Amino acid sequence: MSEETTVKKNDSIKEDGRPTLIFWIVSVLAIIWGLFGILDYYLITSNNPKYLAELPPKFKEMVDGFPIWRTALWWISISGAIFGGALMLARSAWAVPLLWLVPITMIIGFVGHDLLMGNGIEAYGTYGIIASTIMILISLILALYAAGCDEDGILD
Repeated sequence: MSEETTVKKNDSIKEDGRPTLIFWIVSVLAIIWGLFGILDYYLITSNNPKYLAELPPKFKEMVDGFPIWRTALWWISISGAIFGGALMLARSAWAVPLLWLVPITMIIGFVGHDLLMGNGIEAYGTYGIIASTIMILISLILALYAAGCDEDGILD
C-alpha cells in the first residue's frame, strides 16, 4: 500500500477504514450509559423505596432541592450520552460534542453545585462521591474515544 492509501490501524478502525466491532460496542454502551441515567433519575425522583434505601437520606433531600438549572444539567448529561451514542452508530461527527457534554455537565453539576454549593459531601457519602467520580471518568473516556474515532476518520 502506498503512503496515501495506508489507513491507521487501531482497535476501532480496520485497515480498510471501516469501524471494528469495538467501535459498535462502545457506541451501544454510550446509549446504555444514557439509559442508565434515565433509570437513575426516574428511580430517585419517583421515590422508589428500594432504590432510595441504597442512598444516604440526605441525598434525596439534596436532589429535591435542586434548582432548575441543576436538574437541566442532569438531563443534558443523560441526553448527551443517548444521542451521542446514537450519532456514533450513525457515524456522525456530531457525536463528539454531544459526548463531551456528558462529563462537562456532570462535573459542573457534581462539583460546581452538589459539592461546592450544596451539602454534597454529606449527601453523597464516601461511596457516592467515589461512584460519581467513576461515572464522570467513564463519561470522559467515552468522549475521548469518540474524539479519537473522529480524528481517525470513522465519523463523518
